[in-house]
Amino acid sequence: MAAKKGCFFKILKIFLVLLIALIVLLISLFFFATGAPATYPAPKIDSRDTGVIASVITRLARSLVDKEGRVVETAVLKLSQNEVQTLLNAEIAKSVRVETQSLPYAVVWDAGRLQLHYSMPVFSGRAANISVEVSPIIDEGDLTLIPGQGSIGKVPMPQAALNYAAKKLEQMAMGDDSTRTALSAFTRIEPSEDGHLLLMFDPRNVNTVIRILRSAGEPQPREELDRFADEDADENSDEIEEKIEKIEE
Repeated sequence: MAAKKGCFFKILKIFLVLLIALIVLLISLFFFATGAPATYPAPKIDSRDTGVIASVITRLARSLVDKEGRVVETAVLKLSQNEVQTLLNAEIAKSVRVETQSLPYAVVWDAGRLQLHYSMPVFSGRAANISVEVSPIIDEGDLTLIPGQGSIGKVPMPQAALNYAAKKLEQMAMGDDSTRTALSAFTRIEPSEDGHLLLMFDPRNVNTVIRILRSAGEPQPREELDRFADEDADENSDEIEEKIEKIEE
């Protein structure tokens, strides 16, 4: 009887030690995973940015024909890291109030991957600062996000959590009508080997693609973009449409 009682107390002692260790581990993980709320500068679109967008539009129009002036089967446009970031900033700026100086999130294009940062408040003075990397691929309008690294504070995210986050982001993007419509204009979008971004689309969708690019930054003032881009983009797109019509005839 005494032996059984001693064995019970030994098991109880081991259980209590493990329970205390688990509590300490969870508390440690909580403090490693949370910290002071992070803030990121709200993007503002200025004349330099609208100039970058206008340059992209002009290059896009020129990519629709080969050196002999024949319309290509698939137009390919390679965007630099700065151009991709400018377009991302413009999209974010569309939903941000003019007076907003900082945001709890940021989207950064680096080395062929999107870095998504979000500071989620937990309670007063502490937040879970989440970072996830994904590589976007769009094939015939369908979006696939390939997860890379991720973390919550100083705690690395397990692969299962990264896969789940990527799937949720895909569903959110494809569930938005405007996003789904915009993506459908492209045959394929994928990161290039040097970290840039390749846009591929049917030349017949040129006006849709140009409208997507020109809408970047709204409802920010359009005067600068119009001054830089209106004439060149419209003339080039009209010329392409005429060539397409001739080929179809």
